[in-house]
Amino acid sequence: MFPNSGGSGGVGGVATAAGTGGMVSKAGLAGSLANLKSFLGIGGSVQLAPGVATTWQAATLGQKLSSIGKSNAALMGGALLAFDGLRRGGWLGVGETTAGGALIGFKYGGPLGAAIGAGIGFAAGIVRLFVKGAQEKAREKIKATYGVDISDKGLLKQIVDIAKQGFGGNLDVAIRAQQIRDLVELYAMSTGQKPTGMPGSARPLDLVQSGGSLFQSAGLGNGTALPGFGGLPMLDRIGGGVPSGAGNVVIQLDGPATTALLRGEAVQAIADNPRAVQGATMSAARSNSGRRQMATLQMSPGLLTT
Repeated sequence: MFPNSGGSGGVGGVATAAGTGGMVSKAGLAGSLANLKSFLGIGGSVQLAPGVATTWQAATLGQKLSSIGKSNAALMGGALLAFDGLRRGGWLGVGETTAGGALIGFKYGGPLGAAIGAGIGFAAGIVRLFVKGAQEKAREKIKATYGVDISDKGLLKQIVDIAKQGFGGNLDVAIRAQQIRDLVELYAMSTGQKPTGMPGSARPLDLVQSGGSLFQSAGLGNGTALPGFGGLPMLDRIGGGVPSGAGNVVIQLDGPATTALLRGEAVQAIADNPRAVQGATMSAARSNSGRRQMATLQMSPGLLTT
């Protein structure tokens, strides 16, 4: 099955090839480790000046740090740090661009190059402060339009993605879409903010007839009581201040009236005029006289009051 390989000679040839050139051989691992050390700037020789070098073991701490700073790993780290600072923005981004520029400059120019690179990185970070990203623009536009300040970066990213996918990246049009308005309104409810400038929405209106009068039931929108529509009074709404018509009731009876009261004639008169009694009860309820106690009695048992 193996041409020109006879018995143990063929197997020995395969083993010898694996032992000398394979990636899992000792020589292969040693070469990979040497390449990693060179990439990180550790081990081997440390260059002190053009044409002057020393060994890693004989180098001082400062010389070793200088060798690491001029390595390819430091160059890559500086580039990634500067890129992330430009992406992030803000004063934290300025710090990242400054540090990244210093690492890149030190690779090619030593301490002087690091100072020049840090200056360039600082300038780039300052310029980035005045360049607003898509999420920052969306936050400002939503706050200016609806008065809601969204600080959640995840929600802002979702709004920007919706604008890119459905509105060609036009934030002015996207923030007025129903889908984004719902997100803004839900965020305002969860954070206790009151949105303004929202377009009107249709809401159900419940009418109730009571005591010969027409009322509308109270409604809520975003946790706030909605105003009445059409000028109709609200049902079960107690006005502030002193209840109208409330006060002490004093009844003065003369002799014949007292006699009639004791005989039960007054009670019989009340029983014969239920409409008048009910009208007096409704008048007392409108003036908030014993209203809570009456509601408690009507809805008990099973009612909890505070």
